[in-house]
Amino acid sequence: MEFKEMQERLEKELPAKRFHHTLAVSETAVKLARRYGVDEKKAAIAGLLHDSGRQIPTKEFIAKAAELGIPLDEVEKNQPILIHAKLGVYYAQQEFGVTDPDILSSIRYHTTGAAHMSPLAMVIYLADLVEPNRDFPGVDTMREEVKKGLENGMRKAYAHTMEYLLDQGLLIHPDCLAGYNELVLKQKEKQNGQE
Repeated sequence: MEFKEMQERLEKELPAKRFHHTLAVSETAVKLARRYGVDEKKAAIAGLLHDSGRQIPTKEFIAKAAELGIPLDEVEKNQPILIHAKLGVYYAQQEFGVTDPDILSSIRYHTTGAAHMSPLAMVIYLADLVEPNRDFPGVDTMREEVKKGLENGMRKAYAHTMEYLLDQGLLIHPDCLAGYNELVLKQKEKQNGQE
């Protein structure tokens, strides 16, 4: 399916606000991809489809995942909003014909992050966080951190996300913690190598 066709279909399936967010993420992803040497076409598609799992109401996520045979962990069962990423992979494959594993992985981890993320997956995670319509305390600082590098942006994004989750008394997904730990250890190795 061509990008324009995907876009037209999503416009019909997503609420207007979610659709506009999706377009902004796709555009931001292309800019970040250009900056960091990532495939811009893949970034555009992954950004456009990252929230395709939100075409059904959040209250239906658990039942839909069960119907599709998508396994859920305890964090996802307790915070169903996270499930939309896994549903998004299903919709990207089944309804939009996406087969590229990097695009699918980028959709899968755009909410929690993970260890061993590809540059494309980092681009999508960060584009979702800093797209121009986002307005939360610290978003301007986060946008500046993203300009310093993908790994730097991800480290700061993980820290910001975990701080928010802790403040709200919410669970931290193990993938988020694994991604954060991986990047902190990588940073320490670089620093130790320079000493």
